Amino acid sequence: MKKFPIVSLLLLLGSYGTFSWFLYQSTAPWIVLLVVTTVALTEALLLTTLSRGLRAAIRGWLKSDIGYFSVVLIGAFSIALVLVWHHVFEYIFLILAAEMLARLDLQMAGLNRWQSLAVLSIVSLSGLAIGWVVNRSIFPAIVLPALL
Repeated sequence: MKKFPIVSLLLLLGSYGTFSWFLYQSTAPWIVLLVVTTVALTEALLLTTLSRGLRAAIRGWLKSDIGYFSVVLIGAFSIALVLVWHHVFEYIFLILAAEMLARLDLQMAGLNRWQSLAVLSIVSLSGLAIGWVVNRSIFPAIVLPALL
């Protein structure tokens, strides 16, 4: 086994920590926090174990004209959403990049898919928890602008 990727995992931990702190500071409702936790676990799952099946499903879906049309509609909606909520998507893009880097580093270190899933999930959830702890104990008086 090669060297364990500490730097990329710390980057992922910091990314989730700052995003979590941002969400708690902006007084997001509990449902948003639940969705973020679910997305964090789903992202780790998609990057590790379900990547082959996801690629096959996307290829099958894009074989029709309706599939391409829906991709264009979803892409246009996504671009508009990113432009309107750029302050949230900056965090999301940072998390995506950090998680992909961590996944590649874990793969280069010789971990299999399930081990990578466990490491990514633990680091992601730990980052979300660190953001909550920082918000509750260290910086409770700092207030950021609301999400909307």
